[in-house]
Amino acid sequence: MTTGSTDDRPWVLVTGNGAYGDTAERVGWQYDTNPSSEIALHLDGETVAGHLIRGVALEWDRTPAEAIDPILDAADGRPPAVAIGLGVFSGRPTVSVERTAVNVRDFQFADGGHRPAGEPVFAGAPAAYLATLPIKAIAQAIRGVGIPALVSNSASTHGCNSVMYTLLHRAAERGFPTRAGFLHLPDPPAHVASVGSDGPSMAVELQIEAVRTAIAAAIAHSDGDIELPANEWEW
Repeated sequence: MTTGSTDDRPWVLVTGNGAYGDTAERVGWQYDTNPSSEIALHLDGETVAGHLIRGVALEWDRTPAEAIDPILDAADGRPPAVAIGLGVFSGRPTVSVERTAVNVRDFQFADGGHRPAGEPVFAGAPAAYLATLPIKAIAQAIRGVGIPALVSNSASTHGCNSVMYTLLHRAAERGFPTRAGFLHLPDPPAHVASVGSDGPSMAVELQIEAVRTAIAAAIAHSDGDIELPANEWEW
């Protein structure tokens, strides 16, 4: 995985996002500590279905590639079997397994002093990518352990979408067999309580179990997704 590593197990990259939203008008969108990074770091070093998890908290200024490229470059020619980006989506009540990443950055608020307004994630790259994770199998598996989960058809156009697009674009560009995608997670209860919101939340312990379950499902369904209608509606 890293330069000089003697661990030859297949590995899974799990990324979380850094703090953001300090200029957001809605206080509920301001995260001094991003819970998705706490979850990624909690899983770092664990083994799921014979795959070693590398959990990373991404820190980047303008684009996620600043943080993701060094990880892939240091992998000694052994790309991850699975790459799952994590992010928080305030107001969503369930784990959202994202289907699509678009080549658009159109932020709700400035991040790092910059507010993109329709610029691409990568100039000249495809308009969109579909997740290469088995998204329906993942959603079904998470529900199977008693945690609410749905397939979502839009990762929005903010930083989370940029992370998902970067993971998929780099895998396609470099010819990696990596199956990649993104999970949006609900707010943890502590964040909802701290901002005095009546919005939905999910215990961090359940979110951690959901991500573990997603990893196991991705490994188990390496040849493709289950053939079932998603049966979810997004307006």
